Amino acid sequence: MNVDSVPEVFLLDRLPYNPAMRVIDQGIMNRLFEVTDEIPLDREAIQVPLVMEGEGKVARAKNGRIEITLPDTDDLGPFLAALPERLRELG
Repeated sequence: MNVDSVPEVFLLDRLPYNPAMRVIDQGIMNRLFEVTDEIPLDREAIQVPLVMEGEGKVARAKNGRIEITLPDTDDLGPFLAALPERLRELG
């Protein structure tokens, strides 16, 4: 296969390594789903950026889905504990 014919999205190994960028994994997604499933909030109603950022945020995206950006921290407990209330406030 000619690498030049592969879509750029599949060439992630060509991106510069950024150790400061933290990306969520399946374990983190499962912790988030534990909270959203309990509400209950349909998994199709949310979108979660793969990069953890700042203090995290909960907002309504232009497409109507709820966007949950997880905070860039090792301790997600406080964010996840506050998430149900933040989602209720969002409506």
